[in-house]
Amino acid sequence: MLLSDPILAVFCLLCAAFFAAGLVRVMINLAVLDHPGHRSAHETPVPKGGGVGVMASFFLFFPLVQDITGHSVLQADVILTAVATALLACVSWADDLYQWPASIKLVAQTAAAALIIAGGTATSWPAPSYGLVLSLFWLVFITNAVNFMDGLNGLISGCLIVGNLFVAATGTYFGLPDLVWPALMLAGCLCGFLPFNFPKARIFLGDVGSQGCGLLAGTAALYMTRHTSQPSGWVLGPALLSPLIFDVLFTLVRRKIAGHSLMQAHRGHLYQVLHRSGMNPVLITLCECGFVLWGGMVAVYTAPFLPLKAACVAVPLLAAPQLGWLALAIIRTRRHPVGPW
Repeated sequence: MLLSDPILAVFCLLCAAFFAAGLVRVMINLAVLDHPGHRSAHETPVPKGGGVGVMASFFLFFPLVQDITGHSVLQADVILTAVATALLACVSWADDLYQWPASIKLVAQTAAAALIIAGGTATSWPAPSYGLVLSLFWLVFITNAVNFMDGLNGLISGCLIVGNLFVAATGTYFGLPDLVWPALMLAGCLCGFLPFNFPKARIFLGDVGSQGCGLLAGTAALYMTRHTSQPSGWVLGPALLSPLIFDVLFTLVRRKIAGHSLMQAHRGHLYQVLHRSGMNPVLITLCECGFVLWGGMVAVYTAPFLPLKAACVAVPLLAAPQLGWLALAIIRTRRHPVGPW
């Protein structure tokens, strides 16, 4: 008896998760170590490069799932997104190995973003030419935001799993059926990695994982703005990423006002400050994942609204828990001083 296509696709998802887990074990044994520094949350060397397992598994099984579910991979946007992600993942893995200057990483991120835009994945708002510039900035920013926030066990992998599962669950509602299986695939690959990183880390994603996943997250958000059937379905991507966006933007603005270099490594992100104040890291990760889920619910609520109304409603709803998170950091650091942040 022949299996139905959905069952075959689910079987591929399970295979992807197990294959990713197997590669993560290999990377643990390879032992490319992340030695603790002044901004690290760990105290002993821990292997990095778990993202190799995530990215390799995604690239291997994604075409299979696309074919099984009747979606072609021989399209300009799909091919160029794959090339861009592979390029950035390779450069990021080399950076994990050799610690290249930030300028090289920025060039690779910009080139990857340009490839994705060349494939047609870009916003046309507020005008086509400005939309291309905005799309380039968005992709580079989100790639870096995910990378910056990858500093606590399970935080980024957990947030991305929640976000991708939410996209898969609501894809039909938003008129984005083409994103359902890719979102499930990335979530499955990350699930293969997560047990090795949370609650106790045996390995980290590394730049190869965080930057690769960040680029895919930013690309998916751009895709939503062009293809959603909801009047304000564009809210979904930024809403799911809102905890990362708020933390990074707040930290950059605060450091700029304080006169600190924006290019200098630091441990002043809100999640890092809370961890330094003695807050349980598992609780921090779970809260961040909860913020992602909240963002998704806000997007579902505001999707039927006209764009201006959706923005006016969504921004305060998304900002409220983040401002509460900030207030908690301030209160805790007053009770448990952590020094300058």
